[in-house]
Amino acid sequence: MYSVAEDLTTPAKIRYAAIDRFPADGLEGTTIRAIAADAGVSPALVIHHFGSKAGLHRACDDHVVHSMMEMKHDALESGSYNQAAAISSLYQLAVPSLRYLAWTLGTGSETAARIFEEFVDEATEHLLDGKKTGLIGTVHGDPRRQAAVLVGMQLASMVFHDHLSRVFDLDMLSAEGLLAAAPYTLQVFSGDLFNQDVIADTRLALSDLDPNQEADK
Repeated sequence: MYSVAEDLTTPAKIRYAAIDRFPADGLEGTTIRAIAADAGVSPALVIHHFGSKAGLHRACDDHVVHSMMEMKHDALESGSYNQAAAISSLYQLAVPSLRYLAWTLGTGSETAARIFEEFVDEATEHLLDGKKTGLIGTVHGDPRRQAAVLVGMQLASMVFHDHLSRVFDLDMLSAEGLLAAAPYTLQVFSGDLFNQDVIADTRLALSDLDPNQEADK
């Protein structure tokens, strides 16, 4: 996520410092002066590049969301989404952003709502593209609603990471914790957790309850 060239720019240093600082101190508790000290620049330079703390907060949101979307897209495009070395590297690079994302989603703010919508839009595209390429099997019903449920399930693990960390006895926003949870997440998404006959019966029951449900698309 952090390229060598980008690391040399002042705005990038400030943004990375803020991505670490906001989750630690909260939006109200974080000061421009503290971020400037972390980045090794003057407070005036932070204002020069981002206008205000609100402007810096927005820049951090945009960077985290778009960087994570880019990483997912690149992994799908290259086929490295199922390669152990690539997954491990991805997790380690993403940890600061995951901590930031977990914090901002927990605020319940307009920012959190905007981020959720952006992830749903991206997930909908991935579902439709994945169905064409064979990565996705069947999309039942409305693809956007399916994407929203998937995103909700994935982001919930970030919002509740403190509780998961107690169960796993690991920091679930660290590379180690993310990798430890991955097999359990895969089992849920692969459909291996529940008996297939039960799933089929449940799907039939839901269809009977709502005859207007669309068939598999």
